[in-house]
Amino acid sequence: MKAKISIIAGFLIGAVLLYLAFRSIDFSGLLAIYSKVKAVYIIPFVITALLELLLRAARWRLLLNPSNPVRLWDAFRLQAAGLALSNILPLRLGEIARATFGAGIFKIPMLTVFATILVERALDVLVLFLLFAAAARLGGITGGFMNYDGLLWAMFAGLIAAMAALIFSDEIISHHWFSGFFSRFPRLRGVFERLAMGVKGFHSFKSGALIFLYATLQWMMDALNYHWMGRAFGLEGTLDIFKCVALVFTGAVAASVPGMPGYFGNFEFTLTRVLAAWGVPRDVGFAYASYAHVLGYLLVTIVGLVFVYQMGHSLGKVWGEFAGGGKEKGAA
Repeated sequence: MKAKISIIAGFLIGAVLLYLAFRSIDFSGLLAIYSKVKAVYIIPFVITALLELLLRAARWRLLLNPSNPVRLWDAFRLQAAGLALSNILPLRLGEIARATFGAGIFKIPMLTVFATILVERALDVLVLFLLFAAAARLGGITGGFMNYDGLLWAMFAGLIAAMAALIFSDEIISHHWFSGFFSRFPRLRGVFERLAMGVKGFHSFKSGALIFLYATLQWMMDALNYHWMGRAFGLEGTLDIFKCVALVFTGAVAASVPGMPGYFGNFEFTLTRVLAAWGVPRDVGFAYASYAHVLGYLLVTIVGLVFVYQMGHSLGKVWGEFAGGGKEKGAA
């Protein structure tokens, strides 16, 4: 029931935001804007998006390697498959499927694989916050999220503390303050030890630095794609690199709000408003946001679905296993 409510709520929120984004849009004018897009910039957009996906895979591989060496190709295809499934299925089932498939392919405990994905998400937030703060200061961006800089820095400090607790979880377990507690609960200790393996990549300075570097480059690839789209729409005079980074941060925040798969509505509504604050006409801003969103969505979804079916799975199978599997097992 909770899952059904979450799915319905997500679709409703996305539908409302999509309506608000579409409201007052002149569709004939919108088509005219689309017709003037410089399609040549689709080529660098596709190359940059694939490079961003490769960087995601390289980062995940470094997080997994301490548990069992992983091929970059396997990490790449599972990253793509997970993103594609999350684009189509609700409840972010792509992340659950990626962890489950990865545990089987990599021969790594599922809790450890989940821990690496948790670290990915926490690292994404940290890197995005730092990039946004740097872009806002260097690019002179004010208003919006910067009005809540005190709250944002408090959240950043909390995330740093949480990351530190994850990274040093094995030391915490073995510390004399906690060793007695965990000795009485060996199963709980086993759970924490498996989770701790998901952050072992940070115990090496070189590996930890590379993980952070890949995460930074990954999001800069996203910013570069906003730049390519800006050129495609003739907005290069408005969208400098700092504003492109701000758009990446805005898109990530929009995706954190519950919505329909692919986050249609969340993305268009939020980016259109931000672009309008920079003087971009509403119709042009909506055209830019929707074009970039659909192009990226189709690219990642098609590539990911190829890998899903290549690994012997299907959308129906994934949905049945991860959304209805528990119900079926209970009935059996």
